[in-house]
Amino acid sequence: IKPTDSKIKTPTPSASKRRSRWDETPSSQMTPGAMTPQTPGTPHTPHGTPHGTPHATPSMMTPSGVTPTGTKAMAMATPTPGHLATMTPEQLQAYRWEREIDERNRPLSDDELDAMFPPGYKVLTPPAGYIPIRTPARKLTATPTPIAGTPAGFFIQQEDKSAKYMDNQPKGNLPFMKPEDAQYFDKLLVEVDEESLSPEEQKERKIMKLLLKIKNGTPPMRKAALRQITDKAREFGAGPLFNQILPLLMSPTLEDQERHLLVKVIDRILYKLDDLVRPYVHKILVVIEPLLIDEDYYARVEGREIISNLAKAAGLATMISTMRPDIDNIDEYVRNTTARAFAVVASALGIPSLLPFLKAVCRSKKSWQARHTGIKIVQQIAILMGCAILPHLKSLVEIIEHGKIIIIIIIIIIIIFNSLVDEQQKVRTITAWLLLL
Repeated sequence: IKPTDSKIKTPTPSASKRRSRWDETPSSQMTPGAMTPQTPGTPHTPHGTPHGTPHATPSMMTPSGVTPTGTKAMAMATPTPGHLATMTPEQLQAYRWEREIDERNRPLSDDELDAMFPPGYKVLTPPAGYIPIRTPARKLTATPTPIAGTPAGFFIQQEDKSAKYMDNQPKGNLPFMKPEDAQYFDKLLVEVDEESLSPEEQKERKIMKLLLKIKNGTPPMRKAALRQITDKAREFGAGPLFNQILPLLMSPTLEDQERHLLVKVIDRILYKLDDLVRPYVHKILVVIEPLLIDEDYYARVEGREIISNLAKAAGLATMISTMRPDIDNIDEYVRNTTARAFAVVASALGIPSLLPFLKAVCRSKKSWQARHTGIKIVQQIAILMGCAILPHLKSLVEIIEHGKIIIIIIIIIIIIFNSLVDEQQKVRTITAWLLLL
């Protein structure tokens, strides 16, 4: 046979059977010119010849059980369960949500469908010419993680170091503990004879159990624990209670519902503790004041609620003596949150009780930061209380009379507040024009 005959007899792929490039197995290093499709009759060109067909790296041609790399695999290794121990609480929470979604959206088996549907249903056979597209690399690119029970890949079984960590749950009638809660309730994971503990340790474990039930328990369990921690607040003491509640409230993984429950706990124990809370006012304010400038409206409301109840329990003198050093602080962030906290105190205890202090602060000669914070307190009082400052408007204006701009702002806020919500559109329009002037 002549070489030309072999070339003629070589079968060539027809145009009708040509596959789209989208059906090919993707590779992070594959380019349109990097590979020449070979037919069964084409002899293999040995490596090293000048006219040899360039081949891609064999390990990158097909998945072949190798962890995909590059942009096709989002530059991530397969997150097997062994990686859970190194995750941050935010990543672990996102992983749990993804795993739950994958579990809910997994394909149903025939047994599950039979149990779900009443008798009489049958499985239809697919059409005769139907051929499903099964591209392993496409599945690997779309879902590079063999989680949620999907047998989409194989990996060497390793010792699950996080299993011991995740399986550790408190014994007894206690709710499920999240992994991010372990740093706060780790003592509940150790079984000890509570009778052999000191009274302080017994009290600490009891508070931990109640807080865990309030945070993660069912509604009946939460209600009973909340009632118990409220009734025994004075018995537990302010120190042991706030030493465990405040770190929980500062947790970065705290959900809105959990924060709301902890705020409710603080409100109730403040009412019970009353004057016993005074030594811990500063600790509470350090945690709660940032909530006053939070982006979430409900977080700001809950922060104002705690500071209001704290002022009623501790008294005006304690609140002033605690927040006085922050008035002339160099950091403007501290001065801003302090001004908002003082506005909440004025709203809770009444503006007249705070007027002498504001007068002294706004006329301070030692530091301009103190005068600036004093005027900002008046501004925040006007914003928070609105028209309720009208009976005290003259006194407030006299306090800040050296700040002409602030006087104008307060007068405009008070005078045109009702006009902006007037029923007549013309009244609202002329009020808006007045603001522009």
